[in-house]
Amino acid sequence: MRNLIIIVLVASALFSCKKFDKANINQNAPEEVNPQFLLSNVLAEGADNQAYWGWHAGNLLSQHAANLEFLPVDRYNLGSNEGLWTETYRLMKDLQDVKNSEEGNRAYDAVADILTAHQASLVTDLWTNVPFYESLEAEEGNFTPIFDEQEAIYTGEGGILDLLSAAVETLENTQETIEGDLMYQGNLNKWIKFANSLRVRYLVRISDQVNVSTELQQIIDDGNIFQDVNDEAVVPYLSASPNQWVIFTEREGRYVDVRMSKTAEDILTPLNDPRMEHYYKPTANSSGGTEVYLGIPNGLSRESQNSYDLGDVSLMGSYLRDEPDGVKAAFMTYAELQFCLAEAAQKGLISGNVSTYYEAGIQGSFDHLGLTLPAGYLSQPNVILDGSNDLERIVTQKWIASFMNGYEAWFDFRRTGYPDLPLPQDNLNNDVFPVRYAYPSTEQAVNGSNYSDAVNAIGGDDYNSPGWWEN
Repeated sequence: MRNLIIIVLVASALFSCKKFDKANINQNAPEEVNPQFLLSNVLAEGADNQAYWGWHAGNLLSQHAANLEFLPVDRYNLGSNEGLWTETYRLMKDLQDVKNSEEGNRAYDAVADILTAHQASLVTDLWTNVPFYESLEAEEGNFTPIFDEQEAIYTGEGGILDLLSAAVETLENTQETIEGDLMYQGNLNKWIKFANSLRVRYLVRISDQVNVSTELQQIIDDGNIFQDVNDEAVVPYLSASPNQWVIFTEREGRYVDVRMSKTAEDILTPLNDPRMEHYYKPTANSSGGTEVYLGIPNGLSRESQNSYDLGDVSLMGSYLRDEPDGVKAAFMTYAELQFCLAEAAQKGLISGNVSTYYEAGIQGSFDHLGLTLPAGYLSQPNVILDGSNDLERIVTQKWIASFMNGYEAWFDFRRTGYPDLPLPQDNLNNDVFPVRYAYPSTEQAVNGSNYSDAVNAIGGDDYNSPGWWEN
């Protein structure tokens, strides 16, 4: 329904617009699109990107899944992902148009800033230094924006954290309303909670580089963050076409080529974790009434794969293929927030009980999936926090909960080293875990001087040049 709504709304805008300069303006395009239509489009396409890239690359890089038909990303030949680069900048341009609309509505401005911060974090965390502050100035004639340093994108005036805090202040002090909100149906208090929860995510992400304790604690003390799964930022897929989860409508090969990873088997099996039965299917060779879940190592060559009987390798869960509305595309979940708070408390960045946040994160993950947390799960020796390896257990449980949530688990692994992922034996990156995509070739072609400066600043346009927060 999301895409159908967008088609109808945009079509309405196209046919109702009558302010044309017949000599110079395309008669089939509006001079301006109402911000509600742009917001609907950004939410729908941004959510699609989260879920699709969680399926296509995020789950492979974090080793929730493995691939049989040699998607290069599974063997650490990442390429440039020019498509996602272009889509992300286009969505940020749409958000800028929301702010520049004739409506002059501060609530739209704030929501646009929240989503811009989210999209900006995605592009800088995937490519490191990227155009940001000048990136939307094409209308002013700037077609060669500079590449800003990642630190400035996060912490500078008008950067990610500044946009979010300013948006919170605006929404707390406006009586204006918004339409076209596919996620929260115009509930601005939920947008405030989303913005503050994103602030927690990003402050924890950069906490090894910047003292974030005071700001984090203030957010916690104010209390206007996700309170439960009803607050989390998700856009569900629907049962009716054309709003179904993309893999439901794809050819069978797109589904069967993606399998449970050996890493997921090794992490979930010792925990007796029922989320394994949701994320994956029993192997085809399961027999005797016993369901068996087995994975395959990531990044295997064709020769290496030939030694495996695929009847002994689990497919991905039925909700990812058999249910058109089984997936909820998540910008951020309540579970993720609680794990961020658990990590912050474990590091002494905020007050509060580490175990309380941690257990709330686990419960939130089950609630998000519509599953029941088994009695005794939290008291298992390999689940309970005992003071010896708490950060590893926090991030590992966060990894389990981050299944299909874009690239978030990969970002956490790059930042913390957890969970302990094995290096694929047939990787194509010289036995090194990658940390970024290469810049798109279009940047070198049309923005060559700034591209060269960026490459020099990060130490080379390859997969192994780390960003600021992971140094």
